Amino acid sequence: MKKFAIIVLIALMHFGSSVLIVAAAGSVATALNPVTAEPTFGFRILVVATRILHFPIISLSLYSRQWFPGNWIYVPMLVNSFIWAAGIYVLFMLGKKIREKKRNGK
Repeated sequence: MKKFAIIVLIALMHFGSSVLIVAAAGSVATALNPVTAEPTFGFRILVVATRILHFPIISLSLYSRQWFPGNWIYVPMLVNSFIWAAGIYVLFMLGKKIREKKRNGK
């Protein structure tokens, strides 16, 4: 049960970050002067962060908005967060086992 709670906590943190980064990028994009030749450095950083957080999904543009109307778009984002959480947890546990083996001299 403790493992599941850790995975859920990681997934919720990732989900919150994913939602906030999209909102932040949207607000920065609307605040930019529309006649700029290229996006600002800050906006490019937000776009890269969004791509990283949405990695297995790659982009929400791959999904038709008809599949997930309104707030239902958060369903694939939540599934993506659970994929990330499980991956992070597995990597953490593997690292822990490797460190224990090195400590024990095996």
